[in-house]
Amino acid sequence: MGLSANEISEIKATWAIPAATPSESGQAILLEFFRRYPANLQKFKDFKDMTLDELKVSPRFHAHANKIILTFDEAIKTLGTDESPAALQKIWSKIATSHVKRGISRESYMELKEVILEILTAVCKLNAEQQAAWDKLVTAVYDIIFKTMDDLGK
Repeated sequence: MGLSANEISEIKATWAIPAATPSESGQAILLEFFRRYPANLQKFKDFKDMTLDELKVSPRFHAHANKIILTFDEAIKTLGTDESPAALQKIWSKIATSHVKRGISRESYMELKEVILEILTAVCKLNAEQQAAWDKLVTAVYDIIFKTMDDLGK
């Protein structure tokens, strides 16, 4: 992955902000993702017939939003440890495998990446160095996801 000790430290320090309120943080990301790229909402069978306002009060939506942040949290906690490469591979290849079955495309992932990085930058007030570290991390995560998709023939 190639993150420096300083980059890992910056990621972990800034991650504390969204991790403190995982459901709300995940909702902010997903709601902006669906607002900006509404076609992606159709890929979620539980949510595809809901408006953004209905999503805001949906327990299933809240649970999914929470799960996204908890998955990132699990991955971020491994950064800087000996287990990190294997743990990250396991976490993100599992996500890729489950989302391939739902027809989530590379384009959708890239749209989500844009939203994740914008929300993190705004909420965590990231400086340029922190933004670069986060971009490096998410790019590495996506490399795992896309490699898994390739291995699955998608």
